[in-house]
Amino acid sequence: VDDGTTVMDYLKQERERGITITSATITFAWRNYRINLIDTPGHVDFTVEVERSIRVLDGAVTILDAVSGVEAQTQTVWAQANRYNVPRIAYVNKMDRVGARFGRTVREMRYKLGTTPLVCQIPVIQKDNRGNSLLCGIVDLLDMQVLDWNKDPKGSVINRTPLTDKYPIVGLYNEAIKGRSCLIETLSEMDDNMLDLFLSAEDHMKISVEDAKQALRRVTLNGKAVPVFCGASFRNIGVQPLIDAVVDYLPSPLDRPVPIASLSDNESVEILPKENEKLCALAFKVIHDNKRGPMVFVRVYSGKLDNHMTLYNTNIHNKERVNKLLQMYANDVEEISLITAGNIGVIIGLKETRTGDTLIQFNDSRKSLRLKNIDIPAPVFFRVVEAAGISEEKPLEEALKNILREDPSLHVHVDKDSGQTLISGMGELHLEIVKDRLLNDFKVKAKLGKMRISYRETVINDKIDHTYLYEREIMGKRLKAQISLTITPLHENDQGSFNEGGNIIILNLTKKTIISDELDQSINNQETSELIKLSIEEISNAVYTGIISSLYRGPILGFPITRLSINVHSLRLFGAESTKTAISTCASQALTDALKGRNLVLLEPLMNVNIDVPEEYLGVVLGDLTGTRRGNVLGLETSGNLFDNLDNNIEIYVPPDPIFFSSNKNDKIVNPKKIIHAHVPLSTMLGYSSSLRSLTGGTASFDMSLSSFGIISDDRAKAVIREMQ
Repeated sequence: VDDGTTVMDYLKQERERGITITSATITFAWRNYRINLIDTPGHVDFTVEVERSIRVLDGAVTILDAVSGVEAQTQTVWAQANRYNVPRIAYVNKMDRVGARFGRTVREMRYKLGTTPLVCQIPVIQKDNRGNSLLCGIVDLLDMQVLDWNKDPKGSVINRTPLTDKYPIVGLYNEAIKGRSCLIETLSEMDDNMLDLFLSAEDHMKISVEDAKQALRRVTLNGKAVPVFCGASFRNIGVQPLIDAVVDYLPSPLDRPVPIASLSDNESVEILPKENEKLCALAFKVIHDNKRGPMVFVRVYSGKLDNHMTLYNTNIHNKERVNKLLQMYANDVEEISLITAGNIGVIIGLKETRTGDTLIQFNDSRKSLRLKNIDIPAPVFFRVVEAAGISEEKPLEEALKNILREDPSLHVHVDKDSGQTLISGMGELHLEIVKDRLLNDFKVKAKLGKMRISYRETVINDKIDHTYLYEREIMGKRLKAQISLTITPLHENDQGSFNEGGNIIILNLTKKTIISDELDQSINNQETSELIKLSIEEISNAVYTGIISSLYRGPILGFPITRLSINVHSLRLFGAESTKTAISTCASQALTDALKGRNLVLLEPLMNVNIDVPEEYLGVVLGDLTGTRRGNVLGLETSGNLFDNLDNNIEIYVPPDPIFFSSNKNDKIVNPKKIIHAHVPLSTMLGYSSSLRSLTGGTASFDMSLSSFGIISDDRAKAVIREMQ
């Protein structure tokens, strides 16, 4: 990472910035086990990469910075892993840096992440001639050995030395005894098997390494605790024991709860992780390769995926064919013949499959089988993107199509009034990376406008009953349909449906509510008879599609419409004239027509903002937040008091940090930070990262996520309208 040569961060933008932007996969063997590793980003703008990776993972390794401790974005990613109940181990990295504090980081895991950290290693620290603390190895508390990597500068050779009371570093043996004793005691409180062993042995040191490992595995798999390891990856210290811990403590696919897939009519079915079961796979990522085309990353949950197999995409009801199967090694590939249950691989040849789609074999009768989809957060920033010339329009269109398929958190649409193409994303860095990729990766000559906020529009106070007749002739064919609907504003606390843009769409379409007029008998041909035979499902899908398309563009400034309940309670069809296109267009125009002249308002994104700030800068940060940024402070607390539901009867071992801390459990964290919780309009948070760094000398950090959309005052709304027009 430091030199820009890391295998997993292979994009040019990742190596230049020294951060992970896109998740990358690699498969390798360790101790006769096969490990599928996914490296995910840490930046909040790329949270969708974390979301779709955690969705398919069995276990996770959380990397913490020993200098920074538990950071704001760490808490966000930890919460994502909590939602999917993913077992975790933790690795405190950068123990060789000045200011590294292992004990402080362990304590923060307890109080900031709400977990029970079980320290399995402690760092071996020695003083140099100048009195600086240097990392020279680690102590394994289970087998009571000192590990060092001094024999090989590349870190490939581990030297193991039994730790006894004769060890030259004063106090290390006693501290290790204390650490192992606390570890065994904590395991005894969480695991009945360990409690029985401890009561019979009556000595912490007599518990065997194997028994301790088995107990650690059990409490990790059931989410009761998180084993903690340490090292310095840049110097290759602690890497091999960490991968050993992945094998020892994290689950295999067989250790995880059986996935549940949904069928139609509210049925569900268990997906058993066996090769002899029917195929069921989830597409969790798509990337575009200039030579290979779309590369679809899949997790196979049951059965096996063969080369040249014909698949069925149950989300888009489409037939797909596998051309090749690949095993990924970051940016390198190896062609393989099959992907078995529990494994991850890449399919070449799928034309339409997107992130979150479920894939089964084409001859499988379960055509409506769907695994739980991946939640994609709504974009809150947008920029205008336009080709540098007419000759660049087609390449730009193709590049945007490929980027959209890669990144489902991006949205692209064309403003009907101005004709401009707008691209929406999760944050400033997110759209900056998109610009960089368009120019450098896709070689498109394009211009991007300045960053803007993606507002929303809604109706307040009015309940609207509306009937609309659509009648038009297109290329000699008459299209006609009539729809009746009721629109009711939702309460501001009602978030609506995530997939419907914060709205609720109710389709009460049955044989009784769909009225079909008599056909004109003079046009009784084959085409007509086909058009008449629309099922209620096809009609409902056409109405739904039309309403969704209309909601995407509001009447004030063309922003998406939200916070409405739309109830379609009747539909009139006119025989062959009421095609699916006619029905869909009728529904779309009916909603647009119903909103004309109504009490419409603009909504702005309100963000949940959490700021970690030293107490000496608290006043200046609060003043900035509540002043020009129009923030509403919800609460203020001391770092270390985030979780009230922690079991304080379980004592955790916190190793001493040189100079800064002792391991006395009654000691307090030195200079605890304050945490500000606030709601702040997104429009005022542009460039906040730089401002906060300037206000606090780089000592504060923050994270933010979309909370809701709030009504803009009339004066602000007029200013926004003037700016946008």
